[in-house]
Amino acid sequence: MTPPSKQQFLSNLPAQVSSFIGRDAELAEVRVLMTASRLVTLTGAGGAGKTRLALQVAVTLADGAGDGVWFVELAPLQDPDLVAATVADVLGIREEADRPVLETLAEALGRRSMLVLLDNCEHVVRACAKLADALLRGCPGLVLLVTSREPLGIDGEQVYRVPSMGLPADGDDVAAIRASEAVRLLADRAAAQGVQLAWDEPAAAMAGRVCRRLDGIPLALELAAARLRVMPLADLEARLDERFALLTGGSRAALPRQQTLRAMVDWSWELLTATERAVLARLSVFAGGFGLAAAEAVASEPDMPAGEVVGHLGALVDKSLAQFGGPGVAPARYRLLETVRQYAAGRLDRMGQDAAGGARAAHFDYYLSLAEAAAPQLVAADQAAWLDRLDAELGNLRAAIAFSMTQPDPEPGLRLAASLRVYWAARGHAAEGAEALRALADAPTVQGATLARARALVAAAHLLGQAGSYAVAWNYCQEALAIAGAAGDERLVADLLQEQAWLQARQGQVDAALLLAEQGLTQARRLGEPHLTGRLLTTRAQAENVAGDHAGAARDTAESLPLFRQAGDRLQAGQALGNLGYYELTASDLDAARGHLAEALDIARALNARDGIVYTTFNLGLADYLGGSLAAAEALFAESLALARRMGMKRQTAYALIGLALAGHDGRDSGWPARLHGAADQAFDDLGEAVEPLEGRLAELDCQRLRAAMGDDAFEAEHAVGRRLDLAQLSAVLSRRDAASERAGAASSAEAVTVLTPREVDVLTLVAQGLSNPDIARRLVLSEHTVHRHLANILRKLDLSSRAAAAAWGVRSGLV
Repeated sequence: MTPPSKQQFLSNLPAQVSSFIGRDAELAEVRVLMTASRLVTLTGAGGAGKTRLALQVAVTLADGAGDGVWFVELAPLQDPDLVAATVADVLGIREEADRPVLETLAEALGRRSMLVLLDNCEHVVRACAKLADALLRGCPGLVLLVTSREPLGIDGEQVYRVPSMGLPADGDDVAAIRASEAVRLLADRAAAQGVQLAWDEPAAAMAGRVCRRLDGIPLALELAAARLRVMPLADLEARLDERFALLTGGSRAALPRQQTLRAMVDWSWELLTATERAVLARLSVFAGGFGLAAAEAVASEPDMPAGEVVGHLGALVDKSLAQFGGPGVAPARYRLLETVRQYAAGRLDRMGQDAAGGARAAHFDYYLSLAEAAAPQLVAADQAAWLDRLDAELGNLRAAIAFSMTQPDPEPGLRLAASLRVYWAARGHAAEGAEALRALADAPTVQGATLARARALVAAAHLLGQAGSYAVAWNYCQEALAIAGAAGDERLVADLLQEQAWLQARQGQVDAALLLAEQGLTQARRLGEPHLTGRLLTTRAQAENVAGDHAGAARDTAESLPLFRQAGDRLQAGQALGNLGYYELTASDLDAARGHLAEALDIARALNARDGIVYTTFNLGLADYLGGSLAAAEALFAESLALARRMGMKRQTAYALIGLALAGHDGRDSGWPARLHGAADQAFDDLGEAVEPLEGRLAELDCQRLRAAMGDDAFEAEHAVGRRLDLAQLSAVLSRRDAASERAGAASSAEAVTVLTPREVDVLTLVAQGLSNPDIARRLVLSEHTVHRHLANILRKLDLSSRAAAAAWGVRSGLV
């Protein structure tokens, strides 16, 4: 018989029967911590994989040197007084009569050199802390690696919070999804059950969604993989709202709390104090992250002042039931893993209707106050910060609106949703905001003629107009105008006149639009409302442009710019610059148009104003088309289409289709532009809207060229095909064409760089670094217009479809 090795003698690490997936970064980080400290504690949510990570670290350290690596499982203990005895038993140290075990243990270990892994300390944390402190002080060669849902809290401890497994982002391609740690674990454990996951695009996206909804928690993923023995992945995804009943059936050899998802979270819940349980239950009403002020507003109760919430919240973070963004993350944000949130929400409901209703009402009140505080700031100098703040709170704002719809009086919900009018439009949620406002406004209990209702109706009309629902928007304006007029609210009347003028201009009713705009302007100027005056000037300019008065449109728009800048409203200033550039396009002043449009796009990108990006990329595409840069124009039209579709902007989707038809004469498919014209014509027919004169003229000329090239019958046949295509079909075809184009145009990095001028390489390098056009202009001492032209040339020469594609190409090419 071969004698056992020294390493086998000096280690009791359990053999692992399943593969260890990912965690390369975590392994390296823990190893680094262990070179600097003799006590490293791995904390994290239940099921996060603390034990498995600790064992893998221990395996890498079990090299046969010193006195070994030892594993001590503390989960079965019920009595904290047995902690020291359990460690002594594992290490083979006999207890001595009439002498404390801890004292015997410290003396026996003395100057031995060893690593001891104390696993699952959370339920006996005080005893473990006492043990660790005594042993580290008396045994200089001892290193402790600890797993616990909260730190031991003693001197010298290095705490490492074990994160969930790496997750794919929404929208990642199949390769990125398959490469993510969480999906790799799900696929590996499913294969162990005899189930092979499919890797076509829909199936991969579904696997990514399942992993995200399970927060990347390894135990949850393993339980989900076990369920795939009896149901397909699609059914599992559909049932994840019932995850505690669904995710059962773990290994019979595992600890009881690791055999079901509910048992795992039950274990953590039982370790909380009564007050911590109450706070956690109330925090479950948040959707997504939340700040400390929000937590204090929601979790405080008559017998617990708001100032005490932070202490209990900190305890929940320590016990890995709440996540904290950490120092350096501004503003500080907390969140509950979705699994914990669902569990705590169930506990809140069990506490009774008063408790649950009170927490949700407090949540609503906080977010109503936030939205109403945000409204005036969204058109002022701090709008960028407020837009970002509302982005961070979008899940909570949605939850608050949903709660208001269940209440007898939905008027507070109307106030909340209406206050977000600028945010809904700027950040690409116009359709969602309009739907929420419509649902609340149409509720039977909120039909009173109140100013709150009128303000909600004008907000809904504004958002519906963006989505192309002009008839409903007009009716809302009419009702709101009657309420505002009866109440004598002259500012609201002027606001409504602006909306009505805009709707009329969009539908080609120029005389009516100009009359309404004039009435509104007179009122806004009399009231001394510069910002509203600026909005009415831009609306009158739009009507003038439709009427053919391009000089008047440019003049009114130029007059509006200082009014927006005076207010600090960069959003409206950017929109005015974009409009000015468009009017210059119609007057064939391409250089002036490009300059204003490039500035408008930089503002929109800086503010992440998605509606502005949709309009301005399209108009810049027109400028490039008129200037003969078809590849650059096509890339801009494609970007406008993709974003317009995601935002539900039907009108701009139709215009982007015209743009792609204009720029699509590449010889690959002579029928393709004709189909796009057909799709655009059908979209405008569905909207009941006339095409703007410039785009209409360009489309008509293009169709004439296509008829001449194809013949009338062929053109009509392709045009009819386009009319029958829905947007989903068009999107799929566009995606396939883009992919084929990129493959056909791909070249090696060295070869492609040779086609760029040195200055274009400089610009591409800075684009790949994430700099905006103004930043690049300042860095290279160029005008923004020149930067834009360089970027257009880069896209054309490299056959790329967007700024993002150029940035990715620059990274792949080693320019950054």
